Amino acid sequence: MGGKVISRLGALGLCCALAACATGQADDTDARDTTPPVDVDGEAVDGGCDPPCGAGEVCVRGRCMPATCDGGCPTGQQCCGGVCVDVRTDPNNCGSCGVACAPQGDSCFAGTCSCNGAAACGAGYGCCEGLGCVDITSNPEHCGACGNACDPGVECLSGTCGGSCETGCPDVPHGQTACAGTTCAISSCDDGWADVDGVVGNGCECEIPAETEGGETCETAIDLGSVSDTSTGETLTAIGAIIPADDVDWYTFEAIDVPETDCDNFFVDVRFTTNPADQFAFEVYAGDCSTSICAGDVLFTYYTDYNGLDEETHTEIRGECPCTTTNTAGLNMCHDSGKRFYVKVRRASGTDGGTCEGYNLIITNGVYSTS
Repeated sequence: MGGKVISRLGALGLCCALAACATGQADDTDARDTTPPVDVDGEAVDGGCDPPCGAGEVCVRGRCMPATCDGGCPTGQQCCGGVCVDVRTDPNNCGSCGVACAPQGDSCFAGTCSCNGAAACGAGYGCCEGLGCVDITSNPEHCGACGNACDPGVECLSGTCGGSCETGCPDVPHGQTACAGTTCAISSCDDGWADVDGVVGNGCECEIPAETEGGETCETAIDLGSVSDTSTGETLTAIGAIIPADDVDWYTFEAIDVPETDCDNFFVDVRFTTNPADQFAFEVYAGDCSTSICAGDVLFTYYTDYNGLDEETHTEIRGECPCTTTNTAGLNMCHDSGKRFYVKVRRASGTDGGTCEGYNLIITNGVYSTS
């Protein structure tokens, strides 16, 4: 996390947090819902269900009934695809709607996928019952999926039985294969498709989305507009996908510091609201395309409303809140901290492969992001 720079004339805080401290959310794994269970009509449930109801069901007076979103979902559940589910425990909607744990995980705990109670497997591995994480790209007993065994003597290469340079590389969806040394690899993809995970068996699995013109370089960054530090704050959003894997998306926005005479509310915040498995990261540039102030991150803040102590006098410094337009002892000068920012979104360094999923980016000024 970046330090905070303060002076007697003003204060500026800058934070570029690593993924481990980026969410800013409290751990809710110990939270307990003490609300009495209710049915879909809000009536108190008359007894529990034994055995417990499955996904897409709700216990109503001792009976498992199909859950719908009509009238809202029971306490602790969320509406996903027209069905009420508990995203804290549903392996098909883990943490948020549509996030499936398989094949890297077999269960969901507190909104996080798990393999047999441990961390979810990495890309190219499958969570196999009784075995844990298995390399499904090369294991002939679990080739491409748990339990998918190749015929005796047949190799498993890149998740495909028989994919070898001796027997010939397999046909794959939306792409072509060729020998790369002694193994098969994706040699090219059909127009409009890309290989992101590096697995030969599923071919070029990602359809390249149509994107707004521009955004490939800083000079052609997509202009999202401006955000002012009004009393209620302003917000900008961007939705995209990094396909193919070496693609990048550039955005730019103007952060406006509204003139103040007593208290400055300037607080720029950039973060992901959707970032499956932390596979995306961004870099932030201030003023131009060469001054990087935050690299490879998932959270960025730049602000003036910082409280602290002057290291020499040990008296309280309140950043620019309060501040003054004239040189007054004990107060900071009100400065215009507004500037143009550039944000470059890419795949995170060190990630083993990726998915076809995209990201959502939110930019705020004047208030903390609540997402």
